[in-house]
This record gives sequence, C-alpha cells and structure tokens, in this order.
Amino acid sequence: MSRQEIRLSDVIGRKVHDVDGQSIGRVEEMRAEIELHDQGNDYVVVEYHVGAHGALEALAGVRFARYILRRLGPLGGYRNHVVPWTRMDLSNPETPRITCRASELPSAD
Repeated sequence: MSRQEIRLSDVIGRKVHDVDGQSIGRVEEMRAEIELHDQGNDYVVVEYHVGAHGALEALAGVRFARYILRRLGPLGGYRNHVVPWTRMDLSNPETPRITCRASELPSAD
C-alpha cells in the first residue's frame, strides 16, 4: 500500500460526494493517531468527520451549532458522518469522495 501525504488545509472544508455523486457535506475535522518509529513519529488519519453544516459550525462553534441544529429537529436537516480512512478517496484532494453511499456510513451524533 502506498502512503500519500496531504496537507490538512487542502482537505478541511472541501465538499465530499458519495459513489452516486451526491454531496454528503464538507470535511469538518479529522481524527489521527500517532505512529511511533525509530526514525520519528507520524500522524496517521484514521477517520474523517463530514457534516452538512460545516460553515455554520466554523462560525458559531461546533457544540453551539450542533445544539441549535438538533433543537430545530427535521427543520435543521443536520447530518454528520464518520468516514473511516479506508472509505475516503483522496486521489484528488480538491474533490474528495467516499467509496460507498452516505447511508452506509455511521452517524457521528
């Protein structure tokens, strides 16, 4: 398996589409783990959090925005997905895609 290095700033905020071409939201955050090596340490992304209201969360703060959107219920239309690194295709970081349908992903809520 080949490793790919991508700057976080190239991915955060990018719109993500599923295999059917449907937008599932924007990359809000990534969760990484540290791999320890004799030559040094590497940060390896293990999952991506993709949400439908990433811009609102960036402006209002994650907890506050999620609280408001949940209180709105169906009117808010909030969706947030956890995408395992194995399901994220970053062969072109400008247009990230998942390798499945959004309905197959776990919810981060």
